Amino acid sequence: MASRQEQIASALERLMNNAGSDVSGVAAVSMDGIVLVSKLSADVNADRVGAVAATMMGVTRRVSGELKIGVTEETIIKADNGLFMVLPAGDQSLLAVNLRQGANLGLVRIEAREAAKTIGTIL
Repeated sequence: MASRQEQIASALERLMNNAGSDVSGVAAVSMDGIVLVSKLSADVNADRVGAVAATMMGVTRRVSGELKIGVTEETIIKADNGLFMVLPAGDQSLLAVNLRQGANLGLVRIEAREAAKTIGTIL
């Protein structure tokens, strides 16, 4: 049987394969920002991405609570050269997804939700 880390890596790989070239990197991150598994490009600091993802989700959850709009399902940043999405992966982890500019956000969101669900069940 594969280890948890190998199972998470497999879920991340499946997400990247199913989303094609739209996804340029992914990471599974603990709620406190520790990177569990990452498949990010060499020029991206995975530890910083993990910390930023956890901070983003924390802030988003606080805003959702203050506005009384329910439980946060995802957070997306759209920038000049791409997008960055963070979503819960169970109760104890997050999925961070880096997308290229012009990515099919609908498809990536579907694939990311599936990957997050899988990671949540592994952990």
